[in-house]
Amino acid sequence: MGLREENAARTRRTILDVALGLFLDHGYESTTMEEIAAAAGVGSSTLYRYFASKDLLLVEPLQVVGRLADALLRRPEQEPIEVALGEMLLDVLAAPREHSLVTRAQAVVLATPSVRGRVLELVADERRDLEQAVLARMGRERGDLQALMTARTAGLVLEYYSELSEQMQADGVWTPEVEVRREDIAVHLRETLARLTTAPPLLPRLP
Repeated sequence: MGLREENAARTRRTILDVALGLFLDHGYESTTMEEIAAAAGVGSSTLYRYFASKDLLLVEPLQVVGRLADALLRRPEQEPIEVALGEMLLDVLAAPREHSLVTRAQAVVLATPSVRGRVLELVADERRDLEQAVLARMGRERGDLQALMTARTAGLVLEYYSELSEQMQADGVWTPEVEVRREDIAVHLRETLARLTTAPPLLPRLP
């Protein structure tokens, strides 16, 4: 990473840290973008260049927007779709996360009903983007049932891991201070996908 990229990452981290602190201290709705910019020591134009809207200051730590489709599109074109989706999931699950930011962002979302709705909207956007990427990857037409269900199944696996992580934190098995290695995530994900392959979910049917 060059000096410019390091400075940009540092500025981004500072903005997130300051914004989440203000949200927790004064409330999400009561905090303005101008107040965030002033507290972070940056101009409003700089703030909007990094974060086009206030809700993205919560979304980025939670890694909701644009991750799945982008990760899939980075995979080699000749790679089978099943393998590409598996690697996509691993890339997203193993992506570095600043746990202090994640914990505070989650607290703000839980305390702010309007933000929860916006996060759900962004999750729906993410799902649609992934569906389009899978359709393109499989060379299928819009509305193709197999491609759409393939994309949604991958999304459900990610949702399963998100809930599993939350449960492990609640049970004290995993703490935000512990860095989980990519290799360990890969082992667990491989086992989960193998179980789904040998004992797939039952499809609804009519008698």
